[in-house]
Amino acid sequence: MVGFYAVTQASLHAQLMRADPDAIAEEARLRQFAIATGQPAYDRHCAACHGATMQGDPARGAPNLTDDEWLYGEGRVSQIEHTILYGIRSGNPKGWNLADMPAFGQPVPYRRYKVDSLQPDEIRDVVEFLVVSAGKPGDRQAAGRGATVFRGKGQCFDCHSIDAKGDSAIGAPNLLDNIWLTGNGSREDIYRVVARGSSGYCPAWTRQLDPVTIRSLAVLIHLRSHAEMPSAIVPSSGRSAGAG
Repeated sequence: MVGFYAVTQASLHAQLMRADPDAIAEEARLRQFAIATGQPAYDRHCAACHGATMQGDPARGAPNLTDDEWLYGEGRVSQIEHTILYGIRSGNPKGWNLADMPAFGQPVPYRRYKVDSLQPDEIRDVVEFLVVSAGKPGDRQAAGRGATVFRGKGQCFDCHSIDAKGDSAIGAPNLLDNIWLTGNGSREDIYRVVARGSSGYCPAWTRQLDPVTIRSLAVLIHLRSHAEMPSAIVPSSGRSAGAG
């Protein structure tokens, strides 16, 4: 029996790595194998930042992995796998590292190229622009001034796009969908991020985890984010993983 199990596992390892990663979720046997392999790895290596149920930690800027909003790409298994392999601002040359959020309240907001600092009232106006643009009550005159800063002096559009809905090609989040990496979307929290900046980090796991485990993690996260996790499968902590 031990020999049969070992042969079966080796076969599943090979099938998982030969398969198109974006098609694995449709293959029941490989999907279950990926869940069984990926969950313990997630619990050991990822839960400390993203939480036992993958819903992130806004206090430390760790994103929710169960919703359908992605900083990079559209949530395909191959894209998630790339991020796990090479990380975000990890120092790996293949990792995501195209843009940081400047600290506009500092004398030198950005280290990559020159960006002007913003005065506190300018930052407050930008915050009001984002709040009003998201359909919430606010000071429309201040929002109008903030729109000018957003599209001009602050150069915010360069990453977050002219409509403030972000750019997943560089990891710039949508600012109008009420999904926040840091804080809860209050004016105070938005002000703090604009003033202090942000540059989240995810390690490159390519040298710490084997390829089968990394691909299994990518499948696991994809399934959770697409509400496709079989109901019988729950995190090992015993708490269910809801869709964000």
